[in-house]
Amino acid sequence: MNASWYGKVRKWFLEAPWRMALLTAAYRGLPLFVAAGYPICLVFCLLYRRELLARAILVPAAMFLAVSVFRHFVNFARPYEKEGIVPLIQKEKQGHSFPSRHAASAGMVAAVWMAYSRPAGILFLAVGILIAVSRVLAGVHYVKDVLAGGVSGYFAVWIFFM
Repeated sequence: MNASWYGKVRKWFLEAPWRMALLTAAYRGLPLFVAAGYPICLVFCLLYRRELLARAILVPAAMFLAVSVFRHFVNFARPYEKEGIVPLIQKEKQGHSFPSRHAASAGMVAAVWMAYSRPAGILFLAVGILIAVSRVLAGVHYVKDVLAGGVSGYFAVWIFFM
């Protein structure tokens, strides 16, 4: 991402209010869908697949902590800090851009769902991709941030369910 490319993206969204509304809905709503889907999966594991429950709780918790600690210490700048852009969705946070915790969390939840139900896992993978895209289009993350978060979140959790 550079300022020129983002300027074109920003202009495209601002030209049509419905586009901006769609981006805002994806940016804010899809993480809520993932957050609501995780405890539902845990309940299903408790009721129907108890052998998955401990891993479904402990592995994502450990991974979330690892991502949070890692990004605290590397403290990469966000696009609006480094590129001098005005993000489409305002965010006051400075640094802690890499990796994206939203993308990592979506990847983790998708991996847990994949262990329980492949169709649901695929749905959550698709939602995770949309979350990642919305973060980049909003101007709050670089592509590398969401790729690193989503891929590491998914595979770090998925490996414990193989």
